[in-house]
Amino acid sequence: MDIVDFLSERLNEDEAAARKLLGDRSVSEAGKWYERRLLLECESKRRLLSIVESARQTALATMVRHAFGDDPQLIPESIEWTTKSLNALALPYSDHPDFEPEWLAGT
Repeated sequence: MDIVDFLSERLNEDEAAARKLLGDRSVSEAGKWYERRLLLECESKRRLLSIVESARQTALATMVRHAFGDDPQLIPESIEWTTKSLNALALPYSDHPDFEPEWLAGT
């Protein structure tokens, strides 16, 4: 499973859990505050995931275009920072059965 797919699925699960708890009348106001905060965290992480994945795809596409010609110097650095960013976003889910141990490398 690709790390972006993995993260998207985890964010969907987090959002569904928060929405379910927000609909539960027995949840305290403090609990509801936390769940609303979790929804904002999910949205924030989705935006960040989109930005990082877009940068990664641009770097990979540039690398492919220049595979047989001049090689832009910043491409490996772009791949590295996007990979490290995605790995860092996956860290909270390291106990999930679909988590790949190599995602811990370089975080």
